[in-house]
Amino acid sequence: MSDTEIVEVMVFGDSITYGAWDNNGGWVQRLREPIDVKNLVNPDVAYFIYNLGVVDDTTSGIVKRFDAEMAARQYVNAVQDKIVIFSIGLNDSEVLLKKNSNRVPEKEFEENIYRLIELARKYTKQIVFIGPTPVDEAKAEPVPWDTEKAYRNDVAKRYDKIMERTCKEKKVHFIELFDYMMSLDYKSLLEDGLHPSPAGHLVIYDVVRKFLENNKILNFDMPRQL
Repeated sequence: MSDTEIVEVMVFGDSITYGAWDNNGGWVQRLREPIDVKNLVNPDVAYFIYNLGVVDDTTSGIVKRFDAEMAARQYVNAVQDKIVIFSIGLNDSEVLLKKNSNRVPEKEFEENIYRLIELARKYTKQIVFIGPTPVDEAKAEPVPWDTEKAYRNDVAKRYDKIMERTCKEKKVHFIELFDYMMSLDYKSLLEDGLHPSPAGHLVIYDVVRKFLENNKILNFDMPRQL
């Protein structure tokens, strides 16, 4: 496979990245589907999209597991390109009601973003952060599965801005989802007030794919037929 274009795409994140609760596998799986087709029809490419979403994860969790996840996914004996995508932040902004504090304080969150950029740059220049999505506060304050925790849009937006500002400073890509989804009928795109429905995952997929294509980060084009 010496002449094969090999690209590994690592997508780190939380339960939304994992695909909960979409019976089609979530936005990362939707991103993978056209890539799998491209691999089948084009013998000159081998693209691998790894869903590294972990339910309930935060930036702190990703910092701890990042190097191990990357080391476990080295294509054997091959020169390759890597793309690292982080879709994270909503769990960091989670409000702990009894303490009246955030799960990951804002300063720590900012430091984690810096650290993730530093870690990712050991492997690639192609780094993308995807901001958090809005919630239906009527269903998310508190969340029914843990009445001591809540999610609030004004808090999530603060974390979104921290991420955007840090990405701009460090000159890495940032995909804004929060305001875009708020401009839609976003509550109808949520399955349980927090996680996107299949339609919500489709919206995220569409935004992410267009960004990756427009910024020439990942090529979805099929080979021309002779």
